[in-house]
Amino acid sequence: MAEGVALLADIGRQSVQFGLTGGDAGQAPRDVRKFLTAEHPTFTSALVAYLTDLGLRDARLPSVLAVAGAARGDLINLTGSRWYISLAGVEAVLRMPPRALNECAANALALTMLPSGAFLSLHGPAPKPVAPGGNYLVLGPGTGMGVAALVSADDRLLPVQSEAGHMAFAAQTAEEHAFARHCAANGHPLDVETLLSARGLQLAYAALSGGKMLARPEDVTRGVGRDPASTAAVRMFCEHLGAFAGDLVLAFGAWDGVFLTGAIARALLPQLKDPGFRRRMEAKAAFRRQLAEVPVALVTRSDLELLGAAAAYAGS
Repeated sequence: MAEGVALLADIGRQSVQFGLTGGDAGQAPRDVRKFLTAEHPTFTSALVAYLTDLGLRDARLPSVLAVAGAARGDLINLTGSRWYISLAGVEAVLRMPPRALNECAANALALTMLPSGAFLSLHGPAPKPVAPGGNYLVLGPGTGMGVAALVSADDRLLPVQSEAGHMAFAAQTAEEHAFARHCAANGHPLDVETLLSARGLQLAYAALSGGKMLARPEDVTRGVGRDPASTAAVRMFCEHLGAFAGDLVLAFGAWDGVFLTGAIARALLPQLKDPGFRRRMEAKAAFRRQLAEVPVALVTRSDLELLGAAAAYAGS
């Protein structure tokens, strides 16, 4: 076992990916394996299977865990999953205390490891290099709405974990008010991720189609340009994402860049390039000019959680 090697984990609602970093091979994750939650009763069961596969069952390993939930305390509940993470239990397996951080905070740290080609500029100024001295915002619509910031402290960039996706939904347009009424009538709690998530695309379609619920979020996005309700639902989603991004730039002082991550953002690239996203982002009367100068970029990579966990280990 090479000195300085650490275990990385990207722990989601339906699966976990493990990898290693450090040692002679540097920081980038290697020996990556994926396990489904349906295949293992507990996280530690999947962890032991991974270590056994690599002949590391008796190794003493530091670790960084990127978790789909609030990384607080010893017991971490994963949002929407039957798994939970006991940090004490992980320490018993690895023989060293683990470090846990929210998956979107890991996404934020991953920005420091990406080449310029991983960022696709949307409307407005070109993305700036992610470097100490700047403050940045990361938004990741997925099964929930991930939010994190990357802020400067002296010569370092520090991730700020957040559960801002659970902030109250604030309807502004006629379509958003129709969405709010539909959610209230059907017993859906109305927070930001009720719309800005995979499930939110389906709810948006139902609200704007008279109650018809499509089976998958992909059915909504594939109907854009052919189905008026799909087109309206995706437009509402992208415009509200812009409004939410503008609010959080103000909250975090993230004047140096907004980064959109995840499969949903990549799938909606044509619609995110529409002026509606940028218009709603900048529609803050007192700060319209300053928000017009904030770069927005789509991150094209899909391996951010493990990269961010590796960055967290390298900076520890």
